[in-house]
Amino acid sequence: VKMPASQLQFQYEWIWATLKITVIISIYAMLIRFSIDWFEAQKYKDELIKERQAGEIALLRSQVNPHFLFNTLNNIYSLVYNKSDEAPEAVMKLSSIMRYILTEAKNDSVPLEKEIQFTVNYIEMQKLRLTNKSKVDFTITGDPLGKQISPLIFLPFVENAFKYGVSTREPSPICIELNIKDSELNFQVKNNKHQSSLLKPADTTGIGIGNIKRRLELLYYNRYKLCLIDEKTTYAVNLNINL
Repeated sequence: VKMPASQLQFQYEWIWATLKITVIISIYAMLIRFSIDWFEAQKYKDELIKERQAGEIALLRSQVNPHFLFNTLNNIYSLVYNKSDEAPEAVMKLSSIMRYILTEAKNDSVPLEKEIQFTVNYIEMQKLRLTNKSKVDFTITGDPLGKQISPLIFLPFVENAFKYGVSTREPSPICIELNIKDSELNFQVKNNKHQSSLLKPADTTGIGIGNIKRRLELLYYNRYKLCLIDEKTTYAVNLNINL
């Protein structure tokens, strides 16, 4: 039976329309499936990156703690060996410092005021060993309350200043400044450079500045700026962090 031309035209248009709808639906389905797979893969990738970064940060932090303890024990040993009356105070400072490392520094972040107090304790303990050739100033401006920061961020820079900026024969000023304004933090350290140092060769076994650079990159990516100025007779650190 021969179908009328009008009916054939209608069936052709219906089949073509159905085919177009099927193709469009298939394309959308593929796009949706591709998007879901991409988001799942990206989520998995992000989780792997976070896990890797967390592991790397933990490793970097674990390298800081033994190094710091090693130097601190050397400091106290020197005071005890020389029968200094300041040895008991140094032991108390060490107790406070180690309590901070054991209870606070294992966290991802700590109150900024606690990190400042830890830094002050470290500086005060180091000052017990210095001669009158050395002068250490630590100036803090702004309000740290209510702000968080990754623990032990300042320590390598301060430790570096005492390691290379202290001499028994030449003036050895160390200037440390911390400025807090809103959510921005600026930390500066400046010291003279000396060939000799009060610290013994055994104290030069630490991880140091390379460690902290990596930690900053992991913890404050695109939210920090670190400038190191290494001149012939002076060394300076300028660190900005957007908290």
